[in-house]
This record gives sequence, C-alpha cells and structure tokens, in this order.
Amino acid sequence: MEGLRRRLDELKVTGPPVFHLPASPPPLGASRLSEIVGGREQPCRNLAYWQVETRFDDACRRHNLTLPQRLRDSEAQLLPTPVAGLDPARSVVVDIETGGFSGTEIFLIGMVPLDLRPLRVVQLLARDYPEEEAILRGLAELAPHRDTWVTFNGKAFDEPFLRDRAARYRVDLPSPKVHVDLLLWARRYWRGRLPNYKLQTLEQHVLGWQRLGDVPGADIPDLFHHFIRTGNAAPIRPVLEHNQLDLISCTELLHRLA
Repeated sequence: MEGLRRRLDELKVTGPPVFHLPASPPPLGASRLSEIVGGREQPCRNLAYWQVETRFDDACRRHNLTLPQRLRDSEAQLLPTPVAGLDPARSVVVDIETGGFSGTEIFLIGMVPLDLRPLRVVQLLARDYPEEEAILRGLAELAPHRDTWVTFNGKAFDEPFLRDRAARYRVDLPSPKVHVDLLLWARRYWRGRLPNYKLQTLEQHVLGWQRLGDVPGADIPDLFHHFIRTGNAAPIRPVLEHNQLDLISCTELLHRLA
C-alpha cells in the first residue's frame, strides 16, 4: 500500500506517461500533382492554388483526336481576328467543375484565353477545400481584363454558381460585360435538327468527333473527394482531361457558330 501511495505521488509531479504513436504512412499510391498532371503552385495574395496549362494539341492527342482545322487556322493567325464579333484579347472560354449539387465547392476553373498562341487550356485547381477561395480570387483578378465570357449553359449554371461561391468568401467577382452562352446559340441555330443539345451530342453531330475513355461527369465529384481524402493525384487527372475536352469543344463551337 505504501508503494502504491508513493507511485501516485510521483504521477502528480511528473504527470501521466506520454505515448508517442507512430506517424501514419502516406496513402498507398499517393503521387505528387506535378508528376501526374504537371503544373505549378500559383500564389494569390496570401493564398495559393495549383495551375495547369495544356496545349490544345496535347489534350487532343491524349484522346486520339486531331485538332480541328478551324482551330488550326485560328492558331496560325499571328494577330487573332474577332470571332463572332468578340475581341479575343478580352475574351475567355470558361468551364467549371464542382463537388456535386448546388451549394458545394468549386474545385476547378478551366479557361481558354482566345488570344493566346498556341491555343491552350489554363486550369485553376483547388488541392483542398479551403483553396476554393484561392481559385475564385485568381478568376476575380483576371475578370476585369477578360470581361467577355464564352460558356456552355453558363448563364444558368457556371456564372450563378461562381457568384454564389465568391459571395461566400467575400470575393468581388466582376460580372462579364458580354456573356455568350453557346447552349442558347446552339438551340437557335440547330433547332429541330438534333436529338438534344447536350455538349457531347453537338460534338458527335456538329463537330464530328466522339469522346473515348472520358470520365462521366457524374463521377467527377467522387474523384475529387477521393483525391482530397487520400492525397492520391491519379484520380484527378481524368477530371482535368474531361474539363479540357469541354473547353476545346466550346472553342470550336464558337468558331462554327460564328
């Protein structure tokens, strides 16, 4: 009994024993973003996000596609001429990827500045949920100089979604002065001649190509959340490639509709 009292007195002084658990091993198959998708970290004020730039030719080659002739002709122009009356220096094609239903995070903002040569897709990727603010601020910094947006269903989806998420972080996102929604144009131009006006339907019936091995849009939120949970960058690559194809299609549709 005396020995027990002595031991309790010692614990009052030294405190309970501390157990050091071994560090958890990194997730199996975890890969650095730079190794899987390329790109680099981009600072934005006191924040940062991941930026990936991909040439149109490279994105098409991954899917066994050939860069459409109209876009090749456009690339050959040293000084881009107006497309559909738009000033290329102020115009950008925009497409976003989100974490699912309305009110969830935006984790990827893809853009095609129409005056860049060679043509390329610029993607702002959030590597974790808090970096959503960083990519929204990245877009907000660009918006005053790129005040003409080209989207597909963007008036009903992309722009309101971006504005809602920007308000959440008190990000001042300027509205585009001109917003060309290609879905609305397509409905007017090909009215009654197509089974529907989905982007992939327009690719097949108007642009003359079909996606092979593309990830379904419904799977994109799960792939992003898996990337965040595990740190494994492999599942995010097909998401970026899906977004690249959307933007290439929109850019070619803009040229067709012009």
